[in-house]
Amino acid sequence: MNVLQIVGYKNSGKTSLSNAIISYFGQRNILVGALKHHGHGGVPIGLENTDSEQHRYSGATIAGVVGEHIFQLSHHTNWDKEILLLIYKQLGIELLVVEGYKQWLDPKIVMVRNESDLSILSGLTNIIAIYAPFHLKLPVEYPVFQNKSELVEWLFMRNIKGKI
Repeated sequence: MNVLQIVGYKNSGKTSLSNAIISYFGQRNILVGALKHHGHGGVPIGLENTDSEQHRYSGATIAGVVGEHIFQLSHHTNWDKEILLLIYKQLGIELLVVEGYKQWLDPKIVMVRNESDLSILSGLTNIIAIYAPFHLKLPVEYPVFQNKSELVEWLFMRNIKGKI
């Protein structure tokens, strides 16, 4: 399974780009999974005060709920990257698009809204491209895309060559 991270500051367009990648690859019969890091603190909306969360608070190591094609899991401790990836692999996912988790070492596309957002580059590893919907004045050592369609096609060609 290939893992591709989309990282950037809040409201930089991560979800929009993730959706474009998921759609493009999915239309080409590649099984795509998505994982979003809820980096804003607290519990993601919709989990608090549920029966499955009560099970977790009562001591269940893992608690789940299923309904209408949705399966949600909560874990007693923080989710470990290896466990998360194993779940997606078990489901047969070929490409996992991850929003966030900047500290992970997987290939990353960095979203920038303006020149000052380029400061994020210094704290990241394994950057493969930058998406900036404007012309960058500062030189960078990575491919820069201003057009989502071109970026997604470039990614697809890299995936075919096994380089994501």
